[in-house]
Amino acid sequence: MASIRSGHPRGPYFSVDLHLHTNRGSSDSNLAVADLAERSRAIGIGAVCITEHDTMWELREAPALAQAGGVVFLRGMEVTTDMGHVGVFGLDRYVGGIYKLSELRRVADSTGALLVANHPFRYKLDPRFSFINPDHEPIDPAYPERAAKLAIFKLVDAIEVLNGACSEEENLFALKVARCLGMPEVAGSDSHSMNSVGCVTTLFDQPIGDERALIAAVKSRRCRPGRGLLQKSLAPFDLPS
Repeated sequence: MASIRSGHPRGPYFSVDLHLHTNRGSSDSNLAVADLAERSRAIGIGAVCITEHDTMWELREAPALAQAGGVVFLRGMEVTTDMGHVGVFGLDRYVGGIYKLSELRRVADSTGALLVANHPFRYKLDPRFSFINPDHEPIDPAYPERAAKLAIFKLVDAIEVLNGACSEEENLFALKVARCLGMPEVAGSDSHSMNSVGCVTTLFDQPIGDERALIAAVKSRRCRPGRGLLQKSLAPFDLPS
């Protein structure tokens, strides 16, 4: 596979980390931008998406970062909405009112943007975490078809079924829900520090060079979640056989 402006090795997949935060735009991250560039080059990832909390990087800053890292850098944003965290690709900036997911959906439709339900079941399957679960009661992991009826999934285009900061149970349940709905499945490290960048990635069968290519590939389901990049054994993430 040929690569686009990237040191990504040849192989069956072009790997992209769709979800990470730097200390430049996310107060809870200790990942320096220079360290992100160095780490991305070192692990041989194809592209990384910087998705700061409720803010977007300036477009002019991305080319310089890509040149420094030898990796494709894409701009995204993780918006805190009334239904959970949503990854957004294809907007230029934060727009007032998009904390309501219905409004974010309207704005996304007007620009052709992509919306991803990020870590939709974090802390929601274990009764011990009910105090931080906005629904105040756990979701029964035996019934993914019930969880598939949650309102958030009617307003997004894809589901993050593999998140580097979620438990295996939470990730597998998200994958089951995505399969129930027939929705695109993506992965992101949710990294806030250097060592976890690329711990899980979204796998594409063709190189991704910009946000519009990313949006088109995900919406057409030409992607899959994967892990193993850091161990040099990249493989799709799937349900146990």
